[in-house]
Amino acid sequence: MLYGRERERIQLDRVLGAVRAGQGAGLVLYGEPAIGKSTLLRATVDRATDFRVLRCQGISTESELRYAALHELLLPVADRLRMLPPTQARALGAVLGLESATPDVFLVGAALVRLLSALATQGPLLLVVDEARLVDPESAQALVFAIRRLSAVPVALLVALRDDPADTLWRELPALAVGGLPDAEARRLIADRYGPLGALRLARILAVAGGNPLALHELPGVVGELAGTAPEPMALGPGVRAAFRERVAALPADVRVLLTVAATETRGVLGTVTEAAAALGAGPTAWEAATSAGLLAVGDGRVERTHALLCAAVHDAATPAQRRAAQLAVAAALTGPGEADLRIWHRAMASDRPDERLAAMLSERAARADHGSLTAAAMLRQAAAISPDPERAGERLAAAGRFAWAAGDIASARGLLDRATARLGAERAATASLGLAGLLEFVAGEPERAASLLLRDAELVDPDTAANLRLDADRARWSAGHGILELDPAEITVRDGISRFHSMIRPLPPAPLVLLWGLADRALEPYTQAAARLRGSAAPAAVSLLPQLAIIQFANGRFPAAQQTLAEAFELAEAGGVENLLAHCWSLRAKIEALRGDSDAVRDAADRALALARPRRAQSLIASAHWHLGFHALSLGDPETAYLRLRTLAQPGHDARHPTYSRLAAVDLVEAATRVGRHAEAAEYYADIRDWALRSRADWAIAAAYTCRALLSTDERADRYFRRALAVRRSRHDLNHVRAQLLYGKWLRRVRRRADAAEQLRAAAEAFERMGANQWVLRARQELELTGRRAAPVTAHGETSVLTAQEQRVARLAAQGLTNREIGTELFLSPRTVGHHLSRVFGKLGLSGRADLVDVDFDNGMRIVRPR
Repeated sequence: MLYGRERERIQLDRVLGAVRAGQGAGLVLYGEPAIGKSTLLRATVDRATDFRVLRCQGISTESELRYAALHELLLPVADRLRMLPPTQARALGAVLGLESATPDVFLVGAALVRLLSALATQGPLLLVVDEARLVDPESAQALVFAIRRLSAVPVALLVALRDDPADTLWRELPALAVGGLPDAEARRLIADRYGPLGALRLARILAVAGGNPLALHELPGVVGELAGTAPEPMALGPGVRAAFRERVAALPADVRVLLTVAATETRGVLGTVTEAAAALGAGPTAWEAATSAGLLAVGDGRVERTHALLCAAVHDAATPAQRRAAQLAVAAALTGPGEADLRIWHRAMASDRPDERLAAMLSERAARADHGSLTAAAMLRQAAAISPDPERAGERLAAAGRFAWAAGDIASARGLLDRATARLGAERAATASLGLAGLLEFVAGEPERAASLLLRDAELVDPDTAANLRLDADRARWSAGHGILELDPAEITVRDGISRFHSMIRPLPPAPLVLLWGLADRALEPYTQAAARLRGSAAPAAVSLLPQLAIIQFANGRFPAAQQTLAEAFELAEAGGVENLLAHCWSLRAKIEALRGDSDAVRDAADRALALARPRRAQSLIASAHWHLGFHALSLGDPETAYLRLRTLAQPGHDARHPTYSRLAAVDLVEAATRVGRHAEAAEYYADIRDWALRSRADWAIAAAYTCRALLSTDERADRYFRRALAVRRSRHDLNHVRAQLLYGKWLRRVRRRADAAEQLRAAAEAFERMGANQWVLRARQELELTGRRAAPVTAHGETSVLTAQEQRVARLAAQGLTNREIGTELFLSPRTVGHHLSRVFGKLGLSGRADLVDVDFDNGMRIVRPR
């Protein structure tokens, strides 16, 4: 499969098109070793199914044999020489070894023109010459001679060459440079071949490969999962090494030294590279050769490796002694006051035997200096590599793993902890890594096992770390489906001094719990602040926070912001190898697509979430996917499928059972159950949300309890419960409130109160349309049409109010104890009009009379604080 070669393919197809039109054409493809020239030739041959193809390839052992390439090219058509005049037949016969005479250059060229013309009469002809730099000059001269004289004959000549043909015999032909693959295509090639790679591992591969397809195929297999903490430069694979061997060997010795030093001094500081290279004998001549060849670029005190792959190949080809010499030369050149850490680093890299003194110095620098977490991890890893004592090495590996975790390099963290555990045992590794095993399991493994590991390790570490591990263990148990955590509203705040080692921002709780306790509006600001502090970081704290923020934004009607946050979360989760968080992202995608009504997108996102969550028994993630699938089925008018999905949230023993999600989905559960005739189960779901409403006092739960009670009512009491549900305080974009309006409108239509039904259904349709809930808009409009009324156009103002402004004024005064006459005097209304307004207020709010007005909080959306 070709990646990122559209430009080259277009040019090659033009050549084939010209030949099919009866014209001759030629093209030279040139580019560095392994850049994909041969692959392009093969792909072109595959597309030229209507062509006769003749091929040859330059070989170093035959490059000095006259007409060796032409011999290979024409051998399949040797029997056609009889079509030529005798003189020309003898000339090509000599090329093919059929005649003993010495071939005449001109006669060979003329005979080749005649032979190719004759062959082309039977159909278009394609000549392919690969590795043309190794083709003998006589063959090259004959082919160029022929193709220039076949402009009106359907013959194509395609040539693959390493260097620019301007100074070669192929210069008469049009040329096309073949460069590296674009970044996006390089990523796609790696993903298709190896699957998702960690961001740091992928970044290193892309930086060195420079788009070279062979390097992109090989390096992921060479660069292990610990690439994020591995020292630079990296080793190469055998294919790349072989492809560049000749080019590396052709470089002058002093240029190879310079490139080895440039690859060793990864910062690219000109002064350091110059001094170190000079100490090894690479002076101005080497610099001039390297820069004129485009291997290095110098400017503003920096050295840039413009051909990173060739520099890596040079370093790879150096002997161990030469590489150590380069490390020591760089260390000696680092004499600045702020370069002590780097000097120790390069000395450690040059060490070819255990050195505890150097390892201790490097470890001390890593722990106390203001390095980034990833740099500290790399320093500790190298310190472990030169530690003579296996146990000290294990402790340093464990510490390196903790720093890699803090940097978001999950793959390195896991690998380093495994190595530490092999040397120390599980408990000592847990102590040295500050409980890393449980944290890794939490973000990428089984929540149940994560909780066990976290609680185990909490007994082995310092008190502050232990407290954080226990908090993570509680959240892991919640994710595994164990109970509901208590939530103090005071916890929803951003605390200064957040440790870079923790898996989540302290003390922000999981967003579904925030929704369950009815604190979504309060949580928006602190979650947004925490995300802003961590923006740009790949640390687990940042990756885990973003899906939580997206949930909070969604609950507050910030749909575009939620989608943007989710896109950022996807990028970090996919790059970081944190499968549970990636599953969370896919579940959120399913939620958003379910609201939009895109069935294919919902199923795809939910399937991806479940594929990640099920093997890890992450019940919160499984439950969320089931909820979104059930919600979507309800929007499509498929209550049977909806019920089968949703009932699993409360079904003992099912892997989707989760008390948080079964309550968040209470209205969906009761609606689906009642519509398929499962009234006993619906009553159980109602009892659960009613009890939760009484316990939590959450507005959404109170409204949900009323809505569920209304759905279970078979008489006029449903009207009262629906009104109470709609009277509860709500946020601006409260999906449950709009669902209640739709359900109430359906009930009103069925009891033949068409005008009242139209009012509720029209409001629901408008609100759904503002939310982009396409399937729900359709359902609301269908119900509205059954009332005989038409939907009003969507307006720009906010959601419809339960009470009109005048009704609110009358209700407020009545709640204060004023009589109808006193209210009329205040508002310039007749007592009879006041009574009419109050009757509508009682009906809309589901109140039995004046005394119930004291339960209404008029300053908070006419909130009613408890179910009746």
